[in-house]
Amino acid sequence: MKEKVLKLLTDLGFSGAEASAYLALLKEPGATGYRVSRLVGKPIPNTYKALDSLRQKGAVVLDESGRGRAYTALPIGEYLEGLKRGLDTKRKSIEEGLKDVAGDSSTPGIYQLTSVEQVYERVRAMLDGAKSVVLMDIFPEPLETLRSSIEKAAKRGVKILMMVYTPVAVKGCEVIAPKKPAPHLDIWNADWMNVVVDCSEYVHSLLMKNSQGVHRAVWTHDDYLAIQAFSGAFHEFMFNHLLRLLWDKKCGDEIEAEMRRMNRTYLKDSPFYHVIRPWLKESVLREMDKPAERRAARRRED
Repeated sequence: MKEKVLKLLTDLGFSGAEASAYLALLKEPGATGYRVSRLVGKPIPNTYKALDSLRQKGAVVLDESGRGRAYTALPIGEYLEGLKRGLDTKRKSIEEGLKDVAGDSSTPGIYQLTSVEQVYERVRAMLDGAKSVVLMDIFPEPLETLRSSIEKAAKRGVKILMMVYTPVAVKGCEVIAPKKPAPHLDIWNADWMNVVVDCSEYVHSLLMKNSQGVHRAVWTHDDYLAIQAFSGAFHEFMFNHLLRLLWDKKCGDEIEAEMRRMNRTYLKDSPFYHVIRPWLKESVLREMDKPAERRAARRRED
């Protein structure tokens, strides 16, 4: 248990000596530097160096009112709140300062994501930047983690189609959901989350349960690969939706109308055909542009 806690503290940016000293002070508030060195089994100079560093970070306070210098660790929640407020204060200045330095992050490529935080922040950034259509194939835990970002994008008018594995509704989104939890939820010791945004980028990820880590995750910002991911996800969603319509004994006309609606909403009105334009023949492009030209002519006549 202690090793796990030490690992969490080092993940926060504490050194090994700082983490050990902080834990010792949580157990024994008001201890002297000498006492802390005894508790952690480290040389006195190293311990004082760690304590001074913790004071500068705002994790430890020093009482000099008595005979000796007594140290006390702040509760971890208080320390983290202070850390968060400090970062929020500095964030705007940092972003402004780095704006002219940063290159174009949209450079095509396939990038490995190695932490849960990276995966979620990348998907949140994609949702924040989404302009037209988002497809999501997502397990329950990632869905709840991202719910507010998803609903925020939908509120802006982004069309979001998702396939989920429990009976659930997501405000503003079209959800393909089973009537009861899918059986394979109990088979997987992992959570998958696959997200395609505007036919231009996607994240495919398999996360450890309870957000303990990443089995496999990639972010791809490449038009050709993204439209392949979009097409595959869209047609899988269509197939699953079709099965549900058949199970509900819908008639052929109803099924055809529903398939046409989904095709129009998420494919025809998506950026799909705009993305693939560079690879189409001129004759095809002329045919594609004719309806737009006719609509423009009608507007001029009106």
